[in-house]
Amino acid sequence: MEKKKFRISGKLIFNLAVVAISIYLIIYFFVSEDGLIDLLKKPDGCNMLIVLAALLIYDLNILVDAVVTLIYVRSKYKDFSFIEALKVAFVGVFFSAITPSSTGGQPMQLYLMSKKNISVGFGSACMTQKFIVYQIVMTAVSVIAVITRFNYFSDAFTNIWSTLFIIFGFTVQLAMTALFLLVSFSRKVTNKLINLIYKIMKKFKFIKNPEKKVERLHKEVDMFHDTNKQLFSSVKRLVVIYVLVFIQVLLILSIPYLIYISFGMAPIARAAGQPTLSFYDSICIQSFVLFTANLIPLPGASGGAELAFTMYFGSFFKIGAISKIKPAILMWRFITYYGAILISAPFSYFTKGKRRDDEIKQIEEELESEMENKKTEEKVTQ
Repeated sequence: MEKKKFRISGKLIFNLAVVAISIYLIIYFFVSEDGLIDLLKKPDGCNMLIVLAALLIYDLNILVDAVVTLIYVRSKYKDFSFIEALKVAFVGVFFSAITPSSTGGQPMQLYLMSKKNISVGFGSACMTQKFIVYQIVMTAVSVIAVITRFNYFSDAFTNIWSTLFIIFGFTVQLAMTALFLLVSFSRKVTNKLINLIYKIMKKFKFIKNPEKKVERLHKEVDMFHDTNKQLFSSVKRLVVIYVLVFIQVLLILSIPYLIYISFGMAPIARAAGQPTLSFYDSICIQSFVLFTANLIPLPGASGGAELAFTMYFGSFFKIGAISKIKPAILMWRFITYYGAILISAPFSYFTKGKRRDDEIKQIEEELESEMENKKTEEKVTQ
C-alpha cells in the first residue's frame, strides 16, 4: 500500500503565516520595552478588576447575539431554545475568528442549526438578516462618530498611506452597507446586480459554469426575500432586534475605554494638562478602529487591528514619558479576539464529526431542493 505524499498547500502556508504573525505580535507586546510585563511590574500599573469587568462586558455581547438569533428563529420554530441559540452564537464567534474576513462563522452556524431541524433556507435568511442589521447599526454609529468627532478621525491622517487606508476603509463599509440594504429590500435591483456579475464572470472566464452559479444566486435571492417577508411581519420584533444590536455594538465598542480607565491614564493626562478620554469619545474612536481594521483579510484582521488601534488611540496611551500603548493593544486583543477564541473554542465540539464535510454538502443539496420546491410552488399558484 502506497503512502500518501505530504503536500504543502497554499492553505497550510497561509494558516502557518497567520499563526506566526499572531504569536509574534503577542510576544512583542508582552515582553518588549513598555510592554505588558513592564506594566504589571508596577504596583499601580493596571487595575485587574476593571480588566475582568471588560472581559465580562465583551462576553455579554455574545449573549445578546444569542438572544437576537433566538428571536429570529422563534418567529417560525417555537421550540428553538436559548441554549441552542447560545451554541449557535459561540460557534459563530469561534469560526469567524479563525477564518479570513470572518467568512467561516455563518456556514458553521447554518450547519449547527440544520442539525436541530431548522430549514436551511430559513436559517440562512435569519443569519444574513442579522448580519445586515449589525452592519447597518455599526455603520450608523461610524457615520455619527465621523460627524461629531471628526478631529479624532482626521488626526490619524499622518501621511498619504494612513489617509488612503482610513478613507478606503470607511468607503468600503458604507458601500457594503448600501449593498446589503439593496439585497435586503430590492429584489429587482439585486437581480440586476446578479446579471451584471454574470456578464463579468462570462467575459473574464474566471469561474466555471457561470450560468449555473448565477441561476443558484437568483434562487437564493428569491428565497431570501420570501423569508424576509415573514421576518419583517412584526414591527415590534424588528424594533427589539435593532435595540438589542445597538446594545451589542456599544458593548463591543466600550472595551478600550475600560482599558483606559484600568491603566489609570485619566489622572496621568490631567497631571500633564492634556484632555482625558471620555466614554463617548472612546466609542467613536473605536468605531474608526474597527472599520479601518476590517480591510485586512486575515483571521482577526491580524496586524491591521493593532495598527489601527495605535493610529487612533496612540495619543491617549502615550503621554509624555509614560507609554502604555503596547499593553493596551495586547489587553484589547486578548479580550476581544484571543480570549473570545478560548471561550468559544469548546463549542466547536458541536460541529465535530468525521462526516461533517459530507453533511455540509448535504445541507447545500437541501438548500437547492428547498429553492426548487419554492419555484415549483410559485408556478402552481400562478
